[in-house]
Amino acid sequence: MLILKTPRTLDVQGFECIKAGPFCSVKLCKSRARTISMSQSSFDPNRRELLKFLGVLGTAALWHGASAGPFGRALAGGAAKGSSLAGSIPDRDGRQISPFQALPGMGDDDLVLAAGSRAEVLLKYGDPINCRGDWFGFANDFIAFLPLSADSGGTRVITDLRSQAAREANAALLWVNHETPLGILMMHGNPGVIAGGTRKTADQVRHEQLAIGASIVRLIRDDKDSPWRLDPDRSMNRRLNALTPIPFARGVSIRGADHATGTLANCGGGVTPWGTVLTCEENYKEFYGELDGPDGPDWQSRVTFDPGYDNGWRDHVHHHPYHYGWVVEVNPLTGDARKLVAMGRVSREGARVTTARDGRAVVYSGDDCKGGCIFKFVSALPGDLSEGTLYAADVTNGRWVELNWSRQEKLRAEFTDQLDVLLHARKAGIAAGATPMDRPEGIDLHPRTGDVFVSLTNNASVGNHHGSLLRIREAGGDPLALEFESATFLAGGPQNDFTCPDNIAFDAAGNLWFTTDVSKDKINKGPYAGIGNNAFFVVPASGPDAGKPRRFASGPVESELTGPCFSADEDTLFLSVQHPGEATVHGQPYTSTWPAKTPGAKPLPAVVAITGLPWA
Repeated sequence: MLILKTPRTLDVQGFECIKAGPFCSVKLCKSRARTISMSQSSFDPNRRELLKFLGVLGTAALWHGASAGPFGRALAGGAAKGSSLAGSIPDRDGRQISPFQALPGMGDDDLVLAAGSRAEVLLKYGDPINCRGDWFGFANDFIAFLPLSADSGGTRVITDLRSQAAREANAALLWVNHETPLGILMMHGNPGVIAGGTRKTADQVRHEQLAIGASIVRLIRDDKDSPWRLDPDRSMNRRLNALTPIPFARGVSIRGADHATGTLANCGGGVTPWGTVLTCEENYKEFYGELDGPDGPDWQSRVTFDPGYDNGWRDHVHHHPYHYGWVVEVNPLTGDARKLVAMGRVSREGARVTTARDGRAVVYSGDDCKGGCIFKFVSALPGDLSEGTLYAADVTNGRWVELNWSRQEKLRAEFTDQLDVLLHARKAGIAAGATPMDRPEGIDLHPRTGDVFVSLTNNASVGNHHGSLLRIREAGGDPLALEFESATFLAGGPQNDFTCPDNIAFDAAGNLWFTTDVSKDKINKGPYAGIGNNAFFVVPASGPDAGKPRRFASGPVESELTGPCFSADEDTLFLSVQHPGEATVHGQPYTSTWPAKTPGAKPLPAVVAITGLPWA
C-alpha cells in the first residue's frame, strides 16, 4: 500500500488512489433513545461562561496535524502538521474585533453593513465564467477560499493556511455552491404550477439543472492591499451541475448504477486538509422525491414529494432518489468528483473536517430537518474519506453511537445490510439511540479548543421558534473520543437580538460569526416581529463586547446571507446573498430589486466581497 508523505501543496499532477481498509471497529455501549429539544434547556450562561465557550479564559489549545491523502489520479495533497484549510490557526493569534455600532433589526431592501465596511458584488446569477459557455449558477450558498501557490504558476492549492505563502497569495480559487432553483426569478421566469405558473417545459427544467451544483472561479489581486477580482484568464473556471456524471466512491453500486447524474441541493460544505472541497446535497427530495416503501423495479410508483416541494422536474426527468443526499468530494483543480457513500445519506447542511492524532480525518455534520441528528465520520485511513465509520450523536447521554450494521443488533433488526443503513442514516441513527434535534444546520470547529459548534435553527412544532447554538466538547479534546459534553452556547430570541441561527464561521482569533434563517413567509411576523430581515452576526471573543452577538450585516428583502468565508489573510470576507425577493408572486411586482436597486429590476442572488472589517 502506498502511503504518501505530507506535501504542503495540492498539485494538479498527483498519485494513484489509496485503497482504504475496512470499516473501523470501535465498540460502544448501548443506551435507550430519548428525544430532546434544545428549547427546553435551562442553560443561561453568564458572560464569563460565554467567554470560556469561546476559548479565551484559559482553555487548552487542542489541535492535531493533518495527513496527506489523494483523491483520484489528479489529486495528491496534504498540509503541514498542525494545519489545514479546515479549522487551522495562522501563525498570528488572529485579530480581535474592534467595538462597532451594531445594526438594529431592519427591513431595508439592501445589503447593509456596519459603518466602515464595504461590499462589492463579485459574481451574480447568469454571469459568464469561462469561454465554454458556463455561467454562474443560482442560489449561491457555501463558499470556500483556496489560495494558489505562486511558485507553481497558480496551479496548486496551498493547504497550509498558517503559511506566509497562503496569506500573501495573489491568486485563489473560489468555490461557490448553488442550492436550488427558483423559477420566477430565473431567466425563464416560470415559477411552476405549484407557485401559479404553468408546467415547466423540458428546456426550462434543463436550464434549472444547469443552474445548480457549484461554480469554481479563479480570483486574482495585484498585491495584499488590492481587492480580489475575477481573473480575466478564465481557463480554470468550471461548473458542476445536475447533469454532471459523478461516480459513487469505491465503485459502490446503488440500484444498479455506479454513478449519479449530477449533484443538486448543494447547501453547505467544507474543505479537507488535503485541499478537496466537500459539498452537501441537503434538500434533495425537492428534485426527484423520496422513496416511500421498499425499492424494486417499479420504484417510480412509490416516489413521493412533500406538499409544496415538487419543483416540476419529474415531468421530464426521472432519477432514483437514492442517488442524492450525499456528501460529494471534488478536486477543485480538475473538477473530478465522487459521492462519499460511507458518510451516509441525510439532509446535510455542511461538513467540517479536522484531523485526529493518528492522522485520520474526522468530519462533523448536521442533518437539517426537524428531528435530524448530528453526525461524526471517522475515516479508515489518513487522507481518504471513501471508507470509515459513521456515528450519530446521543446528546442526551453524551456519547457517539456507531452506525455499523454488523455490530448493532438494533440496526440488523431494521435494515438489510450496511448500505441500507447508509441510505437511511437518519432513521438508522435514531434506531440506534441517537438524539433527534431541532434542525442542526451550520457547523464549525473552534480554532483553538477544537470544540464543535452547531446551530440548531428552530423547531416550531415543539415551541422552539428561535433556535440556539450548541457546543460539543469531545472527551479529552480528542475527535476520536466516543463520549462528549454538550451545552447551549447562545439561545436565540429577543433577549439576544437574533433568531434562527444558520451558517457558522470562526475566524483565526476565535470570534464566532453566524447568519440567520427565517423563512420568507415568517420574516417580521409572529414570534419574529421586530427582528428584521435575515442578518449576519459576530460574537467577539474579547474586548468590551465579548460574548455578545452583534449584528454586522442585514440582508435585502427575503434573502438569506449564507456561506461566510474569509480570505487567508482575513482582510476580505466573502458572503452569499441568496434568493432576494423569494416571496415574489407570479404576475406581481418583484418584492426586491437587489443588487441593481432600480425600479422593476429582477432580484439576483450574488456573492459579495466585504472589506473594511472591524478588526482592532
